[in-house]
Amino acid sequence: MPPVEPPRPGKAVECLSLVAFHGVATLAGAVLFLVLNRALAKLGVEIMFYRGVIALAFVFVALLVLFWFALRRAPAALGLSDRDSIGGALVATSLLLAAFVLGPITVDRSISVFMLTKFEQTGAPMTRDAARDAFVGAYVDDWRQIDRRLHEQEVSGNLVQTPAGWELTAQGRAFLRVARVMSAAFGGDPRFVGLDR
Repeated sequence: MPPVEPPRPGKAVECLSLVAFHGVATLAGAVLFLVLNRALAKLGVEIMFYRGVIALAFVFVALLVLFWFALRRAPAALGLSDRDSIGGALVATSLLLAAFVLGPITVDRSISVFMLTKFEQTGAPMTRDAARDAFVGAYVDDWRQIDRRLHEQEVSGNLVQTPAGWELTAQGRAFLRVARVMSAAFGGDPRFVGLDR
């Protein structure tokens, strides 16, 4: 006599189980992502974006392995199998990447956020000239953000320092070609990618 398979759960139970599983995977991934991001910062990975991408790669693998083992032991009534670990890891990592780029990366690099902070710190109205002076004085001069960007682009391989000054690399030119396509496709400011000439 062939073995009797357990009854499959209804579609509603399967859907709810899958949604709950993806939620748990995303929460677990977020905790792991924060821990790994901090650890990589202490290990000297300077550029936040690269740190995040490296951490998310580890998060994906960790979630995949963790949930593959966990779902093998999940009750059949939930309608989940070890194959769902791939979907859970992909969904969690994708959501975390989107949140990371839209949140921390935007805040860390945004001139708009910097300007809003200056308005908050001043506690009074600022003219356009005062806002410009605050930007140049603090962001450009005191915080040396141009130096930071040059260093980041050198680490990224887009610039190289020569005796005559900084020079765009072949990789930097390739990056700009991709940036122009993206900017044109989404209606970005053409001046940032040299399309205004």
